[in-house]
Amino acid sequence: MLLASKYSLPDCPEHTLQRPRLLSLLEQSQSDQLLLVTAPAGYGKTTLVTSWATEQDNPVAWVSLDSGDNEPGQFCRYLVESVHRATGNGVPETSSIVSAQPNSDPSLVISQMLAELRQLPSELRIVLDDYHQIDNPVVHDATRFLLRHAPAGIGVVITSRSQPPLGLGALRLQGRLLELTAEDLALTQEETEQLLARRLPFTLGSDRVAQLHQLSEGWPPAVQMFALSVRNQEEVDRYLGELEQGHGHILDYLAEEVLERLDPELRQLLARTSILTRVNGLLAERLSGQSGGQQQLETAASRGLFLQAQDSSRQWFRFHPVFARFLQRQLSDGDELNRLHQTASDTWQELKQPLEALRHALLAEDRERVHQLLAEQGERFLREGQFRVLNDSLSWLGEEQIKRYAPFALLAARLARDNFDYEQCSKLLASSESWLQRQDPQQWQAYEGAFAAMRAQVSVSRGQTLKAKEYAQEALELLPPDQDNERIAAQLVIGETSFCLGELDQAMHHMEAVEKATLARQDIPNAAWALCQQTEIAFANGLLKKAAALQARAQQLVEEHHLVGLPISEFIYRLKGQLQWEACDLDGAAESARRGMQINRKVGERWLLPEYTLLLKVALARGDKDETLEWLERVEHLLAGEKYHRDWVANADAARMRVWQALENTEAIASWQEQAEPVADRPANHFEQCYGRNHVRALISLHRWSDANRVLGRLQQVAEECGLITDQLRNCVLAAHLAWLRERRQPALQNMRAALTILKDSDLIASALQIGKPLIVILKAALEETGADALDEALQEKAHQLIKLAQQQPELGGGIRIELDETIVREILASDAVPDFLRHSPLTPREWQVLNAIHSGLSNERIARHFKVAPSTIKTHIRSLYQKLDVKDRQQAIALAEQLLRSVQDKP
Repeated sequence: MLLASKYSLPDCPEHTLQRPRLLSLLEQSQSDQLLLVTAPAGYGKTTLVTSWATEQDNPVAWVSLDSGDNEPGQFCRYLVESVHRATGNGVPETSSIVSAQPNSDPSLVISQMLAELRQLPSELRIVLDDYHQIDNPVVHDATRFLLRHAPAGIGVVITSRSQPPLGLGALRLQGRLLELTAEDLALTQEETEQLLARRLPFTLGSDRVAQLHQLSEGWPPAVQMFALSVRNQEEVDRYLGELEQGHGHILDYLAEEVLERLDPELRQLLARTSILTRVNGLLAERLSGQSGGQQQLETAASRGLFLQAQDSSRQWFRFHPVFARFLQRQLSDGDELNRLHQTASDTWQELKQPLEALRHALLAEDRERVHQLLAEQGERFLREGQFRVLNDSLSWLGEEQIKRYAPFALLAARLARDNFDYEQCSKLLASSESWLQRQDPQQWQAYEGAFAAMRAQVSVSRGQTLKAKEYAQEALELLPPDQDNERIAAQLVIGETSFCLGELDQAMHHMEAVEKATLARQDIPNAAWALCQQTEIAFANGLLKKAAALQARAQQLVEEHHLVGLPISEFIYRLKGQLQWEACDLDGAAESARRGMQINRKVGERWLLPEYTLLLKVALARGDKDETLEWLERVEHLLAGEKYHRDWVANADAARMRVWQALENTEAIASWQEQAEPVADRPANHFEQCYGRNHVRALISLHRWSDANRVLGRLQQVAEECGLITDQLRNCVLAAHLAWLRERRQPALQNMRAALTILKDSDLIASALQIGKPLIVILKAALEETGADALDEALQEKAHQLIKLAQQQPELGGGIRIELDETIVREILASDAVPDFLRHSPLTPREWQVLNAIHSGLSNERIARHFKVAPSTIKTHIRSLYQKLDVKDRQQAIALAEQLLRSVQDKP
C-alpha cells in the first residue's frame, strides 16, 4: 500500500506568512525549468512551495520523499502515483507497469510516463520534496533522466537541504535552472515584523524587531520561537539574551534535525571550528586534526549545515550564529576548549589576522600573546572600533601591568575617554605618570607628549576648552615629528577648541589642515573625522549645501577605502541624518539613524543615544504617539544609566522637552528644570546654545517668561558674536513665540522677520518649525503687516512655504491645534465650512480663546488659571459660548472647534 500523505499536496500550516516577493519569483519560473529550493532545516522550503502550488491553475504532482525512497522501485511507484492522480489518471499504462512490475528499470518507467504526458493538454509541475533524503546513485540517475528528457510543459521542482548531485551545470548554462537559497528564504526584517505583528499579543518596537532579525539572521524557527515564548514586553530582553546565548528549545530542534544525522568526524570538525567567526580549510584542519579541511567545509555547506560561503571562490565560510552557538555547546571539556583557542590564535597570526588572534589568545588566557598583540596592534584596534576586545584584554591584564607600559596606559585612557568615563581616564594617566617618573624616567620622557595630547582630548570632551587648548599646544611642543598620530590628535583638539569657543573660521582652517595632512599619510579615519568636523562647522554657519557636500566627501572616503564598519562611519551617518532632518526628510533621517545603529550596536547599546534621539524626533514629527513614547523610554533609560558628552545630552534633552510639551507634561519639565545645570555664561557653540534653549523652553512651559526672555537674549547675543547662523535662526523663532505668548506683537513680528531673513539665504527648514502650530499664527500675522513693516516678496514666499509645512505637522493626539488669534479667526469666518449662525452671532475674542482652550483639552480650572481670572468668570464665558455655538456640552464644542480648525488646516 502507498501512503496517501506522500503523494498528496500538503496543507499549508495555519497562519502561514504570505511571502509575495518569493511567490512572484516562483510565478515567473518557466515550465521547462528546474526550480531548485535549497536551504538548511527550518527555512520554510516546503511551506513556500506548498503555498505556490495551491495557487496553480495547472496540475501539480507532489512527492514527499523519505529515506525509504532510496529504493528505486518505491521511488518510481510514488512518482508515478502522484503524477497519475494529479493529471486525472493521465498515465494509466505507466501506473499498470509499476503495479505489475515493482522493480522495473527506473529509466524505462520514466520514459513510459513522459510518453503518456506528451498527450497532456495542460502544463504539469512535479515536486520532489526533501530530496536530501536521497543518497542512492540509481535514484539520482532516474531524476537526472527525468530532468533531461521531460517534454515542454513538464517542469520539476526540488526542495532540499543540500545541493543534489544531479549535474545541474548544463541546465544552469541553458537558463533552465531557477535557484532559491537560504539567503533568499531568510525572513527580511519587514517579514519578521509582519510575522510578529500577527503572533504577538502586543506591538514590538521596530528596534527590537531589528535586534531579533540581526540575532536570528532571518532563520524562521528563531523568530517563531520568539513569538511563542514571549508573552509581554517585559520578556523581550530575556528572550533576546537567551537567543544570543543559545535558546534551549532551538538547541533541541537543531539536535534532532541536524546533529543526529551527522557522522562523528564531521560532527567533531563542525563543533571545533564553531568557536571561529569564520573558517577556511587551514583553520579547519588545525582545529579538527583532520585532513582535507577545505573539502570537508564544502561538503558541509552543500549538505545545508548552516555554513555559508563568504567569497566567490568558496575558500572562507561562516556558521549561522544560532547554529554556531548550538555547536559550541558540544564542547564541554575545558582543557580541550583552551587548546582549541590557543591553536586558533596561532593560526590566525599565521594568516595575518591579529584581531582574531587576540580574541582567541584572550580566551586561551595566554598572557604573553595578549601583551604582544596589544603592543603591536592596539592603536589599530582602537581606530577600528574594537572596543570590547580591547577592554576585555586590558581588564584581564590588570591595572598594575597597564601603568608600567605607557602605550597600554594611553590605550586604556582612550577607551575610558570614549566611554565618557573621564575620571577613570585621568586616574589611569596619573597613576602611570607617577610610576613611570619614579621607576622608568626614560620611558616617561618618550611618552610625555603623548600623555599631554591625551589630556587635551579628555579636557575638550569634558568641556574644559581653554585647558584643552593649553594641553594640545604643550603636546605639539613635546612631541617629536615622527609621532604623527599624537600630533594629529593635538591638532584636532586645537580645531575643536576653536569651534567650541565660537571661532568658526579658525576652526575650519585647522580642520582643513588636518584633513590635508592625514590624507597625505593615508590616515583615512582621521581625515574623515576632520571632514565631519568641517561639516558641523558649516552647519553652524547655516551653510547646509556646503555641509552636505562635506558629509558626502567623508562618506565617499570611507566607502572607497572599505571602512564602512568603523566608528567614524557612525558619525558620518549621524551627520547625514541631522542634515536630512533639517531638510524634513523624515524617512531618510530614520534610515541614516538605523545605519548608524548597525555600526554602533556591536559596541553596546549605550552608544546608540544619538540614533535613539533622532528616531524620537522623527516619531514625534510623524505624530506617532506609541512610537514616540517607545523611543522616549529608551532615551531616558540611557540617560539615567550612562554618562555622555554635553552635546549628546543637550540634543536628547531637546527632543524630550518637545515630547513633554506635546503631551503637556509640565511635571516632567519642572523636574528637569530643577535638576539642570545653569546655562553657560558664554554659550559659544551649538551644544551650549541647544542646552540654553532647553532651559528657555522649560521656562516658557512653566510660565516663567521673564526668565526665559533673559536667557534667550544672552543666547542670541553670543550667537551673533560668534556667527552661529543656525542658532541665530532657532533663537529668533523661539523669541518670536515667547513674545507672542506675552502678547507683545511687534517684538514677535520683528524676531520672525529676522528668522525669515536668515531662511531666505539658507536651506534650514526644521529649525524654523521647532515651535509647531504657533508658527502659523505668527507668520500669518507677519503677512498682514503693511507699509514699512510689510514683508518683501522673497520673505512672503518663504513665510507661505513654512505655513504649509507647519500645517502638515501632525499632533501626537491626532487632532489639530492652532492658536486662535484674530488673523486665524478672520480666516475661519471667511471659510465656507463655518456655520451661518457664527457669522450672525460672532464670538468675542475672549470666547474664541476659551474655545481654543477647550479644544486643547484644558479643564475649566486650568483655563481660569491660564487667563488669570476666577473660575466663575470662565463658566460665564462657556455658557455664552455654548449658546452662540448651539452646542450642548464640551464634546460637541470640541467637535465643532475641530471642524473650524480644519477649514484653515491643509491636510498632510
